[in-house]
Amino acid sequence: MSEGSQELQFRPRARIIRTIGDQLISGPEAAVIELVKNAYDADATFVSISFSPPLLTGKGRITVIDDGHGMTLSDIQDKWMEPATAAKSDNRLSLNRKRRMMGSKGIGRFAAAKLGNRMALNSISSRTGSLLEVLIPELNWSVFDGDSYLSEISISYLTQATDAPTGTTIEISELTEAWNDKKIIRLYTELRRLISPLQRSKQDKFSIYIDLSACEVDSVGFDGQSLLGIKSTARTGVDPKVGLQAIEVEPFPILSSSDYEVSGHFDVAGHFHGTMQIRRAGQEPLPIELFLPLEEEEERPCGVVTVKLFLFDREAAIVKDAIKRAGLGNVSATEAREILDSIAGISIYRDGFRIRPYGDPENDWLTLDKRRVQNPSLRIGHNQIAGYVTVEDQDTSNLVERSSREGFEQNAAFRRLHRLITNLLAERIEPRRQKFREDAGISRRKRTTFEDVKKISELEPLQALISGFSPVEKTAAQGLIAKQSALLTEKIEALEERQRILEAQSSLGQIIGEVLHEGAPSAAFLASAGKRLQTRFQFLFDNSKYTEETKREFPEKLSLIRDNGEKLRKLFEVLRPLSGAKRGLPEDFYGVDTAHEVLGIFDSSNIKMEVHSTGAPKRLVGYKDDLKTAMVNLVSNSLHWLKQSQREDPRIDIYFQWQGKEAIIYLDDNGPGIPDEFIEQIFDVGFTLRDGGTGLGLNIAKEALSRSNASLHYHSHFSSGTRFEIRFPCLGG
Repeated sequence: MSEGSQELQFRPRARIIRTIGDQLISGPEAAVIELVKNAYDADATFVSISFSPPLLTGKGRITVIDDGHGMTLSDIQDKWMEPATAAKSDNRLSLNRKRRMMGSKGIGRFAAAKLGNRMALNSISSRTGSLLEVLIPELNWSVFDGDSYLSEISISYLTQATDAPTGTTIEISELTEAWNDKKIIRLYTELRRLISPLQRSKQDKFSIYIDLSACEVDSVGFDGQSLLGIKSTARTGVDPKVGLQAIEVEPFPILSSSDYEVSGHFDVAGHFHGTMQIRRAGQEPLPIELFLPLEEEEERPCGVVTVKLFLFDREAAIVKDAIKRAGLGNVSATEAREILDSIAGISIYRDGFRIRPYGDPENDWLTLDKRRVQNPSLRIGHNQIAGYVTVEDQDTSNLVERSSREGFEQNAAFRRLHRLITNLLAERIEPRRQKFREDAGISRRKRTTFEDVKKISELEPLQALISGFSPVEKTAAQGLIAKQSALLTEKIEALEERQRILEAQSSLGQIIGEVLHEGAPSAAFLASAGKRLQTRFQFLFDNSKYTEETKREFPEKLSLIRDNGEKLRKLFEVLRPLSGAKRGLPEDFYGVDTAHEVLGIFDSSNIKMEVHSTGAPKRLVGYKDDLKTAMVNLVSNSLHWLKQSQREDPRIDIYFQWQGKEAIIYLDDNGPGIPDEFIEQIFDVGFTLRDGGTGLGLNIAKEALSRSNASLHYHSHFSSGTRFEIRFPCLGG
């Protein structure tokens, strides 16, 4: 540092305190919840929130009382009055009960500034050796609105010995917002959602009370005692400061009358161990196993995740029965669905408290409704599930709560948590639910086999019906049936051709990523190299200093242009049969060459893929693009599951064998395989085990092959991964 240099220091203005309270606390409900969490961190067994009218802007009072260990004068001076203190970050366990601390950023205490313009604080602690009361008679938050520096603001206080029990009382007056009945109900709902309905430790009881006994119709426009629909009762063994008219906030009850229940946990590595019970079928809980290894973009795990999900079907009779079994009475289907809507959502809890806003009915953080639009018969909607997900503390889970107390930061750990839950739904829960519904006849299985439709078009029942007609009538009827059957067959064939084009375009969509990956760099090189050579061309034949350099550049660049152009030509040639263009009569072709072309499309996957042939290859008879469409879908599926399972040595193999006038083609991978319980459904339209999958791939493959008189089968007993078998007509000999 040079001689005479000086140092600069930050001088925060006093209004930084209002910024913390006003801008980092999202709303009045969030502010109250922060004060509740502070009481919990102070080892309190209860916290009480009471409202005193008139509850108008600039008037009224909110009083928050707890029986925690209280604050000493040094606590108030060195911690409570220090913005963004590291006290909770340094010591993550509470003093007496060793609770995991809810706060960590040292800003929750300024929630009071969000609620009112003035505050009084009284705290009693015994940690100095005797009971000592510290009183801040008045803190006017307006002193933080001017241009004063924070160091210039001082707060008056009193201390005195006392015989009263430990605890803290915060009295907030001159409310910044009016509180009407709707806002009170919203707060009550938030407090109910704050508490986990799952089993809490009886040795570490923490109760939340809300006292509206002072709220009457004449003073606030509503009757506080009847507003929440719960009768207040006298309580024994509770600090008298709570008030006998206070109402204890109970968590929302678990609707154990659900149609399906899932319970279990993910360990740190991503293994799910749990069960799923289909109550509608009267089943006992059946095991669920799933492994989702850490993906590269997720970077690190999100700790142990406990999952409890309750799923509901929404057919009128079923949803009414579920609500009745829950003890909520006989209601209409509309009312039952409204009740279900009000408790729907998957909440996230940490240390027994909900992380807002996860679990709010309007907060579809898993985008379940968006998933369901793509496949409504399979996917679960946001209003069909009430769930409870429990995560570990921030240091273990890497899930960081936002400073605004509105959810987690969208970091890699949160992306990991999101994938764990959505993939659990997609790969295990939703397919099992759909299978039950199909087997029970609740959900009709969709089929698109044109052979079945063509069989119906022959109108065989009508042929049998006219067998008793007179010869004249029978001849007339047979002619009419033949004419209608031919017309129906013609229409079916037109629909089949239309479906072929749609299937081809769908297959093309699956590999568009590969086209962009492979073709885009070559196209970009051709464009840039062509532009550069055009600029340099003028120097080829003059005597400037660039001549020799240009002569050396042209052969190199022209060679690369040729190679990249050929690469693009081959790529588009391979893709052309999948474009859905009109085709002529069946022809014979080498299927082995087709398999090589398909694997070439996915060459950038960096997964080992090979084609094998037993004996001399024979020419197949049919449509080459039918075989290519099927193989593209099969290989695409294999690549997805190989990448997700993260096999150490992933590979795909295509084997050709010859049996008379039929080629037997096996497409194998060493991935995780298909769970036995879903094998019967894999060719159904809309069925998929992939989150975000269309449920069309295998059906398209099967239908495409049928147009060349070929077939597709799955080998359920193949133990080394997944094996599909294609039987395709070929030339004999």
